[in-house]
Amino acid sequence: MEKKKKRMAIIASKGTLDMAYPPLVLASTAITMDVEVCIFFTLYGVDII
Repeated sequence: MEKKKKRMAIIASKGTLDMAYPPLVLASTAITMDVEVCIFFTLYGVDII
């Protein structure tokens, strides 16, 4: 039986520096736990990148 890989979607909705850390920390932690991660940046969240 094939085991499905775990996946996570994170929404970055604010572009301030203090709100940039939570989605990035969650994503990096999930990646180390072998979880496929996708971060979606809303209009205001695009300011992070």
